[in-house]
Amino acid sequence: MRRTAIEFEMREFAPPSQPLGVSAEMASTSSLFLTAPPGWDKNFHPTPRKQLAVVLDGHVCLTVSDGETIHLKPGDTFLLNDMASQDRLTRVQGEKDASFLFIVLDESRS
Repeated sequence: MRRTAIEFEMREFAPPSQPLGVSAEMASTSSLFLTAPPGWDKNFHPTPRKQLAVVLDGHVCLTVSDGETIHLKPGDTFLLNDMASQDRLTRVQGEKDASFLFIVLDESRS
């Protein structure tokens, strides 16, 4: 797992409103919402494609095959690009579902 910082530049985005911090655009092909129940998942798995995931609700613990673990809460965003890696384990913590927004990235334009 590799941490990546997203850089923001102050610029006009919605004139006449004041400038906002805006990131570089990323081409995407589709998006979807997903919910996962408490305790999901007990199996290591790769991502099916390169995508950004935004935690909307619940708490998630991600562990990669080398043992590094990160805890994610609502508002956290992470890049899934481990299609050919040794996989990761995604566990929903607590007693309620976790919900996500997944944004599939267009690899032909990356």
